[in-house]
Amino acid sequence: MNQNQMSKKEDRIKRQNEKKLKEQAKKVRLAQNIEVSSKLVRVTEKPDLRKIPRSVNADDYKNHYFSWCVSEADLEGVWSWGEARKWEEEEYLNTIQPHFQALNNNSWQEVETQTYNGASNQRKNLNKYQHLNSICEEAQQRWQDIEIISQFEVLFRLRLGTSRRIWGVRVQHHFFIVWYERYHKIYSIERD
Repeated sequence: MNQNQMSKKEDRIKRQNEKKLKEQAKKVRLAQNIEVSSKLVRVTEKPDLRKIPRSVNADDYKNHYFSWCVSEADLEGVWSWGEARKWEEEEYLNTIQPHFQALNNNSWQEVETQTYNGASNQRKNLNKYQHLNSICEEAQQRWQDIEIISQFEVLFRLRLGTSRRIWGVRVQHHFFIVWYERYHKIYSIERD
């Protein structure tokens, strides 16, 4: 092969390499401009409790981030076992709020499927749905007395350690806290 042919071949290879480098640089620039977001949906507005919403796809909420509020919390009075319904500010700041903030980056699917090792070393659901008729009679009556909440017959309960629980309702993607309990009396430990 003569020098001229070698030079043309080298030039062609050089041009091809430069073209590949330009394409790679372009891909890098484009990748920097594209933000790949999570497949989960973060909704900024909480649903209205005054209407029970109907969803075409009942499981749609599972792809949303967990959201919550205390707007419907029942903070009046004392349970018959002596526990105040109202939480102390320290309890809210050190226990309740941090627990819920930790859940903010989870989907509802993740919140519903979290587990822990039970007493018999079997995996148990950490958080669960419970029918109103499964809780103590006093709590059932109190639930019925709360006008806006009484329309719901299924509660959602979040476990915060051995005996603390947070009770409320899920409406679409949003959890409305109703009760914070410290001693696991609303639903007895024997049943859990």
